[in-house]
Amino acid sequence: MKECTVMEKYVFYDLETTGTSPAFDQPLQFAAIVTDLDFKEIERIDIRCQLAPHILPSPWALAVTGVRPSQLQNTNLPNAFEFAQEIQAFIELWAPAIWIGYNSIAFDEAMLRQMFYQNLQPNIFATQFDNNTRLDVMKMVFAVHAMEPQILKWPINEKGQTSFKLDQLAPENGFSSHNAHDALGDVEATIFIAKKIKQQSPDLYQKLFDAHDKDRNLQLLKSFTPVDVTFRFGGNAPKTYTGCFCGISKNNKNMVGFFDLDQSDPMGLINGTKQEVLEAMTKSPQRIRSLRLNQADTIRPASNADTVSNDISKTIRNNTAFQDLVSECLVEKYAATEETDLPVEDKIFGGFYSNSDKNILYQFQDCSWQERLSLLDDVQDERIQQLGRRLIAFNAAELLDERHRNIKKKFISEKWDANEEGIKWTTISSVERQLGELADDGFDQNLLNEMKAFFQERLDDQGFSFRF
Repeated sequence: MKECTVMEKYVFYDLETTGTSPAFDQPLQFAAIVTDLDFKEIERIDIRCQLAPHILPSPWALAVTGVRPSQLQNTNLPNAFEFAQEIQAFIELWAPAIWIGYNSIAFDEAMLRQMFYQNLQPNIFATQFDNNTRLDVMKMVFAVHAMEPQILKWPINEKGQTSFKLDQLAPENGFSSHNAHDALGDVEATIFIAKKIKQQSPDLYQKLFDAHDKDRNLQLLKSFTPVDVTFRFGGNAPKTYTGCFCGISKNNKNMVGFFDLDQSDPMGLINGTKQEVLEAMTKSPQRIRSLRLNQADTIRPASNADTVSNDISKTIRNNTAFQDLVSECLVEKYAATEETDLPVEDKIFGGFYSNSDKNILYQFQDCSWQERLSLLDDVQDERIQQLGRRLIAFNAAELLDERHRNIKKKFISEKWDANEEGIKWTTISSVERQLGELADDGFDQNLLNEMKAFFQERLDDQGFSFRF
């Protein structure tokens, strides 16, 4: 693999997964293409891994991605821990880079973080550290639709609405070789769309590109001049909002207040009470939005700011009391509520590891499972303890006594057999339901039979008497 560390570059990437829950599903495929800023390819990677022992994949996810049960059972593939190590090493190799995908900020990034966290990788925020930055082509597409829709052709879905799905958008715009829902195929399609935007409107592309740099975003916002940001909410068409910086959270330096300059009675809010500011952040329509500087939102200089907008921005700049109030309200809006009974997967943001624990994680990468088990004795953080023993149980169960092996078996059985409302992972009942839905939709019977046999074998191995 050829290293490239001086020139600016993109890493276009995509994941295929067992389902849609970052905390309770897992990536099965990781593909990436490294390019220069003109999209000239430098390197590519396409790797897969085994299914983790505690996960039931969603039948719908298998149907959409085309993953066969035989691929999930291929012991020649790396296990989930080794897979996480490979991807972490790949990110380190190509740093610094601009990590870019399609809906990657909301989905793929969350999947990567959880994979690194649950497999005890030292840096769960790898795509944001070492001078890496991020972009999201889907957010760029939203801005194109709102600002210069003639740049692209827009597919219409069965409901008569514009579709922003990559597997429809890319072919509509001439990408004929799209292997949809294969990670590498989706990477190639994402590059195609990004390249087309740049070719059709270099000025707009540059404005959207600049949003990858959170320091630049903050500098632009703190100039107290009107800026544009495009969002899409629900199934509505993307909309561009013109606003102004109005404060920064004291607890999160990446979160700022964004004052909507098109609202009625802006001066009333600027001179309003704390309760009025909180309501402006939480009630619809939001008069003050929360922007995260590192989420690659399409922050750019306003294209049509008028005298009124500029005057309101200057008023906010000169009103430090209002800025302080917004900062205080941002903290309160996102104040964490402590829950002690959360599963370990949902404790990913439960604080940073100590330096000693971080050092142990580095040691954990390059030793035997026996040595890893011994290292856990010196760990302070309970999350590492729990996740580490889970990894030992999954990859070297012979090192555990019978009691701990039974704990592993009970954990999997209770997870798969869960029936409570709000379950975030695939269970036996949801597998049964989805297999029925696939049958009703006319899914290929041979593939459906393969799936049924796979799930049946998986349940039999765990001691379930359930029959599909």
